[in-house]
Amino acid sequence: MKLSNIVAFAQQIAPFETAAEWDNVGLLVGSPEWEVDRVLLALDITPEIVEEAQKKSAGLIVSHHPVIFSPLHTLHPDSTAYRLAKYDIAALCLHTDLDRAEKGVNTALGAALGLKNTTLYPDDFLLVGEPHNPCSAEEYAAFIREKLHAPSVRFTEGKVTRVAVSSGGGGEGVALAATYGFDAFVTGELKHHQYLYAKQHHIAAFDAGHFSTEDVVIVPLKEMFSAAFPTVEFIISEKNVCPYRAV
Repeated sequence: MKLSNIVAFAQQIAPFETAAEWDNVGLLVGSPEWEVDRVLLALDITPEIVEEAQKKSAGLIVSHHPVIFSPLHTLHPDSTAYRLAKYDIAALCLHTDLDRAEKGVNTALGAALGLKNTTLYPDDFLLVGEPHNPCSAEEYAAFIREKLHAPSVRFTEGKVTRVAVSSGGGGEGVALAATYGFDAFVTGELKHHQYLYAKQHHIAAFDAGHFSTEDVVIVPLKEMFSAAFPTVEFIISEKNVCPYRAV
């Protein structure tokens, strides 16, 4: 399969032009003319995942986080970008465009948490909905940890009847949750002042970890690509794991 076909399909799922201005998405390594018959999917592209792709003869890695984000001032042989070029492995990265997509990260996060009656606010990187059962913040924190396989969940006290989610580093969305009248907010990163804001505005805010709130999109992404390209093998990286532990 020509890589340009896969890139074009990715553009349909998550149009590159919808990414944030500061972002770097699309085909970041490789040529659209390359032929690809096996694709590795992962949240991040690390040296270990490039080595895995090389061993598994995958000609393309599809990731959420851009493998090239800031300008490269050097290119060391141990670096991820160098290894991709060395092995002729392409990198297709779908970041904030996938966060905003109808079938993207926040939709997958809402589905993983079983939210119902959901509405997506793509410009705000927010999806809102209702839990199956209203509950306390402590009960919902345990539920989130189970459903997202999160190492830990930090939270503020409150009730959970209407939920807003913003995956990854979406802590700024806690103010939007308050504006829209939601009493619970789930994200992957909350800063100290955002916890304080949540408490002051009576919002049960949950920090379930960047990886755990975004990794939920990898399986749906694999299913979409596999359905569109049945002659190409799409596999999820065995190295696609949370980079930290919690005690």
